[in-house]
Amino acid sequence: MIPRHEPFAFTSKAELLQKAQELGIKLPLMDSISTLFKAISLGEKKMPNRLAVQPMEGFDANQDGSPNELTFRRYRRYAEGGSGLIWFEATSVVPKGRSNPRQLMINAQNLDSFKLLVEKTRQCGYQAFGNSHSIFLVLQLTHSGRFSRPEGKPRPQVAVFNPYLDKEKENVYILSDAELDRLQDIYVEAALLAQEAGFDAVDIKACHGYLLNELLAAHARKSSKYGESFENRIRLIKEVIKRIKDEVSNIDMAVRLSAYDGIPFPYSFGVTSDGSLNIDLKEPKSLIRRLLKHGCSLFNITIGNPFLNPCFGRPFDRPLPGAMLPEEHPLEGVARLIKITGELQREFRDVLFVGTGYSWLRHFFPHVGAAVIKREEASLIGLGRSSLAYPDAPKELMNTGNMDPNKVCITCSRCTELMRGGRVSGCVIRDKEIYGWEYKKLQ
Repeated sequence: MIPRHEPFAFTSKAELLQKAQELGIKLPLMDSISTLFKAISLGEKKMPNRLAVQPMEGFDANQDGSPNELTFRRYRRYAEGGSGLIWFEATSVVPKGRSNPRQLMINAQNLDSFKLLVEKTRQCGYQAFGNSHSIFLVLQLTHSGRFSRPEGKPRPQVAVFNPYLDKEKENVYILSDAELDRLQDIYVEAALLAQEAGFDAVDIKACHGYLLNELLAAHARKSSKYGESFENRIRLIKEVIKRIKDEVSNIDMAVRLSAYDGIPFPYSFGVTSDGSLNIDLKEPKSLIRRLLKHGCSLFNITIGNPFLNPCFGRPFDRPLPGAMLPEEHPLEGVARLIKITGELQREFRDVLFVGTGYSWLRHFFPHVGAAVIKREEASLIGLGRSSLAYPDAPKELMNTGNMDPNKVCITCSRCTELMRGGRVSGCVIRDKEIYGWEYKKLQ
């Protein structure tokens, strides 16, 4: 069998469309990108455009979880780059739930540093684009669960044993119902701090196999109010959102949601129950419907587990060292992400959805993203790795209508290598003065 995977090598939109046609993909694409720069509102708050920075960890926080100079630099670059929404990276709500000793963590002791980060980020946007350019800022709150490494070594805390992700059942620490109950209070406290710091919204992270995402698939968690039935599996995220909405004033609620995990039932969310990897969005739609009733108003859609099937959520040219190339073409991964987000956006037409998976398209992403928005298959176009590599792409698109192919993300996975290697993370190729040096330390 000839592998379908191939690296990006397109010199024109026509070549990209031709490849999509060969693969049987109907890729939305249009010449005009003006729709990307139409403002959009969430309640009384207006975002100046449809381009969003996705949450990408830098793992450069201070020991107490506060942002350091590299953190400030990253968000300054995003703000000066022109994106209308900045979704701040995963920020732990408890020390034991950090995925890295240098992951951001918000608490009462370091609140002032987060206030300063918000203030500086907003100022940079105003200084670059004027006082009407008010960036919408979301803070992602997380518990890393199975992927917790608070001292740099694995200290997994899980909802249920998962044979696809766990090697030995006896070495897995399963959180009790009482511990999950206490987490509700902790999330509410973190949301209060985020509101005081000045964020517009908080995201209760439920993606990529981290704790709240794992709970959504906890079919095999027996004799627990957080397992087996659908209502039990969604209990924690639903109650956290309801409580924050009731107890924290003047902050919007968001969720970055893995709508499809790509792991066989009963260890997955968004799949059919026949043991295949077929997509079934019935439960994700039911979850979104319930969260809307409890005050959630913004959803950021992703899929897959980066530790098991990274090509699902982040189509790439080059895998991590030692990993196999996927059998599918990266365009198939891009199309899957567009299709899933599009189906959800059409189901909930008045709700804002951020789309994912555009970085692999390089300098052609604006033409695909604009077509997706025009077709009402997403409200905003999110960029993660691309934002690390080319943070000022939105500004250049506003000014010239084009991106420089020599500045784009090349989906080489080296930013992920840095993360997995315990180094501070960023773009090794386009920001090499800092992150090229970090990468050399891994060799």
